[in-house]
Amino acid sequence: MRTRIALLVLAAVAGLVLIAPVTAQDEMMTHTCDSTTILLLYLAEHDYGFQSMMDVSTFEQGQYAPLFDAMMMMEEGEMMEEGEMMEEEGEMMEEGDMMMLAPAVIPDEDPACTELRAEVEAFLYAALSADMMMEESGG
Repeated sequence: MRTRIALLVLAAVAGLVLIAPVTAQDEMMTHTCDSTTILLLYLAEHDYGFQSMMDVSTFEQGQYAPLFDAMMMMEEGEMMEEGEMMEEEGEMMEEGDMMMLAPAVIPDEDPACTELRAEVEAFLYAALSADMMMEESGG
C-alpha cells in the first residue's frame, strides 16, 4: 500500500511539472536544499499554482514531505478512509524515515534577519501543518 501511494505521488508530481529533457544521470540525482527554499517551493505551488521548469521531484522535501503529499492527494482527488490516512501520516512523520532539512545559512547576515527567517519558517510550518490536519479531518 505504501509503495503504491509513493508511486501515485511520484506520478502526480511528474504530471504536474514541465519536465525538461534529462539524462539518466540527472534522473538519479537528488538535490538537498535548505528548509526555507523547500518551504517557499511548497507555498508557491500550493498558494500560487507555481510549476517549475525543473523536475522538482529530484529535490528532497524533508520535513515538508507530508505537506507536498497532502497537496498531491488533494489535486488528484484521491481520498483515503480516515483510518488509513492517520496510519499513513504516522508512518510519514517517523523521524527515522524523514530527512530534516537544515535552515538557510547566509554568510555575514544580520543576526536579526536570521532570527526573523527562523521565526517565519516555524510559523508557516505550524500553520500549514494545522491546515493539512483540518483538511484531512473534513473540518
